Amino acid sequence: MPFVQLKNVKLKYYTIGEGKPVVFIAGFGVDHRTWVPQITFFQDKNKVIVFDNRGIGESTGSPEPYTITMMAEDVICLLDHLKIKKTHVVGSSMGGMIAQELAINHPDRVNKLVLSSTTAKADKTAREKILKGFEEMIEGKINNIVEVNPRRILFEKAFNYILQLTFSEKFIRENKQLIESFIRDYLSKKNYVETLLKQSRAIARHNTTKRLDKIKAPTLVITGTRDEFISPENSEYLFKHIPKATLVKIVGGTHGMHHERAEEFNEHVLRFFEE
Repeated sequence: MPFVQLKNVKLKYYTIGEGKPVVFIAGFGVDHRTWVPQITFFQDKNKVIVFDNRGIGESTGSPEPYTITMMAEDVICLLDHLKIKKTHVVGSSMGGMIAQELAINHPDRVNKLVLSSTTAKADKTAREKILKGFEEMIEGKINNIVEVNPRRILFEKAFNYILQLTFSEKFIRENKQLIESFIRDYLSKKNYVETLLKQSRAIARHNTTKRLDKIKAPTLVITGTRDEFISPENSEYLFKHIPKATLVKIVGGTHGMHHERAEEFNEHVLRFFEE
């Protein structure tokens, strides 16, 4: 099982296929498996690199607070380990925030950049209704809920809340068993809830609004018109402030469109890579 040892964490990673490298960066609370529809599509065209962010999946965590910049540096260390000087970078949601920091701080390492369902800064809705609400549910502050094993039950409530913001009701209904298996798997990981809290606080502090002009790579900004987690207006802001940006809106696409509308998403990304 491939790992790379960083200063104080071990990152689990996979490389699949040959060709121009592309690294996919996962979002809030999920591991590399979030990119399965992209792995299967791009593995015959590119060298696909996927990994688990620190504290997620098989990657170990660290005791200090997490930042988006810290997680971007993890990616650079992984690329150094793989001796990859320059790569396409694709990030969704929190992964898109990590990708922004990577492209800003290491412009020479990025070939083309894809920012999906993401933002330059967590807006008021995201901070107050999503991130703060998630932390309150985890800590058991909402409705004075008292249950047997309350932390686990509250986490499941919080996770389901996030799912409803990420996917359509139809997708959740049709993939109920798969989603439940992922929840059970995530819950079995040591310190998973702690990692979610660290990630949510890192997201709340993320802000690239004054630095987007430092992104030199051609950039595809892609959003779904039905994204209830990070509204399409955030993608419009990225498009207007990144020098070489193109904006694509997938009509009816949700926050998790790289899963729910994988075929359409993949074709847009492939076309962008081939331009």
